[in-house]
Amino acid sequence: MKTKSMISAHCFILLASSSISASAFVSPPSYYNPISTKIHHPLHQQLSSYIEVDESAVRDTSSLTQWAEQYGAQSAVDFSTYDGVDMFAIATDDIPAGSAIMYTPANMFISSYGAKEEFGTLEKAEKMIQELAGPEQFPMFYVFVKLLVEYEKGAESPWFPWLNSLPRIFDSGAAMTPTCYDCLPPLAAKYAMAERVKYINCKQALREVDFISEDTKKNDAVTKWAYNVLGTRAFEVGEEMVIVPMADMFNHGSIPNVEIHYDEEGSCNAYTTMDVPAGSPLLMCYANPYNPSALFAKYGFLDENAPATFCKIMDIIPSTENRNLGLSFSRMLFYHENGGISEEVFDVLLFEHLSGEWQTQKDFYNACMNGDVDTKAAYHQQYLGDVMGRLKKHVDTFLVELDKLDEKAASKDIETHTRIPKIMAHNAFVREVFVRVKENSIDPVIGYQ
Repeated sequence: MKTKSMISAHCFILLASSSISASAFVSPPSYYNPISTKIHHPLHQQLSSYIEVDESAVRDTSSLTQWAEQYGAQSAVDFSTYDGVDMFAIATDDIPAGSAIMYTPANMFISSYGAKEEFGTLEKAEKMIQELAGPEQFPMFYVFVKLLVEYEKGAESPWFPWLNSLPRIFDSGAAMTPTCYDCLPPLAAKYAMAERVKYINCKQALREVDFISEDTKKNDAVTKWAYNVLGTRAFEVGEEMVIVPMADMFNHGSIPNVEIHYDEEGSCNAYTTMDVPAGSPLLMCYANPYNPSALFAKYGFLDENAPATFCKIMDIIPSTENRNLGLSFSRMLFYHENGGISEEVFDVLLFEHLSGEWQTQKDFYNACMNGDVDTKAAYHQQYLGDVMGRLKKHVDTFLVELDKLDEKAASKDIETHTRIPKIMAHNAFVREVFVRVKENSIDPVIGYQ
């Protein structure tokens, strides 16, 4: 990367594990130079001179490993695909737990701090982002600009082989249309539209960047591609955003077998956390696995192995008390495998049910906060019918809404709205969880009414 310095290693720690040995790969010396912006290897001359971002364009991963090795990366993995579109890292041989499998030097990163150092502070663009979304979107915007700068360089970009290996087809919220949002349940639609808004913010602020050509600024296919690359491949590291080429080929898994660590040089080292058989996908956990709708909106895939999903109860007004009891998308859960219901669902619903009985509500809340298990259990037993009745009504109503969404989705032309099949798969996953909750946890208690 074209930066003059590297961010300190402690800012890069995503996951830490004292049980893993030092990297088996050789780190570059501290004076290792960032990637030069001038071509100095014949590999670039062998490739086409520009990046075709049309969805019909084929990903060229043939030169990726050679390019990475040219700039100091080391890898013990291979790449595979199930459908010819999604490429991902796999184990080439049986790999024991704790093995170093990939090394990417810091000079290869695409980062917000590197872009800001290269371009300087983009004051006019920052002002617009500030007005549209707030400063938390600054790092995203700088990576977005960096990707477009390298796109415009074509084969002159040191990152060209990596850029040319990236996906052209995305199913994330930013890539969806209003028709797609209309076929999603409320929470998933909210997440997906939020991704779209972030893209629109970046696109608008791009008008204030004078070193990006007008042709690029007006090319929706290019800007959307750059944003989706950013949105699906960048890590949030502290207050910065970083894309680590090669490591960005690890797919997501609810049960990951890979962890990433950063050494004192700021370089990336990937290790296995369990034994991985040859040919198996190498997986990281991108985000909270208990919120598959958020993963679907951000990354465009459905994690069918997600252990749970949010219960979709969204009509409760947040308060300090109900947040303390577990009011959050990651704690009020319906479990996928057995149709179980998390304790937080019962606690929050009972607390809300008691809103007309102030002293009883206070006593129940204190029992929860003080760990008074017996008193808490007694309240739950006393009001079990009321809480289960609320749950039954919610689940039955939501299942009817899912049926309506499926009818709407099925009426769409999938040639025009190509993401509809994945949206229907997402909805089917949610339905499966809700049916299990109804059959295993609600109906046996409340009866069939």
